[in-house]
Amino acid sequence: MKKEKRSFGLSIGSSSILVIFVVLCLTTFATLSLVSARADDKLSQKTADAAVSYYALDAAGERMLSDLSALLEKARPAQSQDAAACRTALENALAGFESPDLTEDGARLTVLEDGRWQIFCVVRQEDGWTLQICLDVTERYWQNQKDASIARLLWKTVPPEETMDEAGMPVFQPGNLPIG
Repeated sequence: MKKEKRSFGLSIGSSSILVIFVVLCLTTFATLSLVSARADDKLSQKTADAAVSYYALDAAGERMLSDLSALLEKARPAQSQDAAACRTALENALAGFESPDLTEDGARLTVLEDGRWQIFCVVRQEDGWTLQICLDVTERYWQNQKDASIARLLWKTVPPEETMDEAGMPVFQPGNLPIG
């Protein structure tokens, strides 16, 4: 009797399983690449929208600053007036100051203890971005120096707050501990 030789090579079934495994791996990597590309596209679109909003808000702030500077020139009292008369004139002018970019609060004057005069206002856009502005107008208005610039103490852009679902994650609160 002759002994049968067994071959230990790959059979047709093994190569089919290998091909199926390779196709599954390629499909998985293709899906991951597509998901990653979509996430990158969304992030780049969000970044572009944020840049457009930021620069539009900055331009609105500059327009408001220009309008405010023109208002200060018109509302400047005579140099002989005292500080109380200057302050009243400026407050009256700011009460009537309207800029399409300002919030409902308008611009308000604050006189600090050290004698500095500051104007604070907020510019808001429809998409929720805000620009907080604080200006020092002491030299330009109260000290009546026409060449003095309006000092920018605060020029802060604040993006809209993103809402987060707080119901999904329990947060430790000291009042939630059982007593006893």
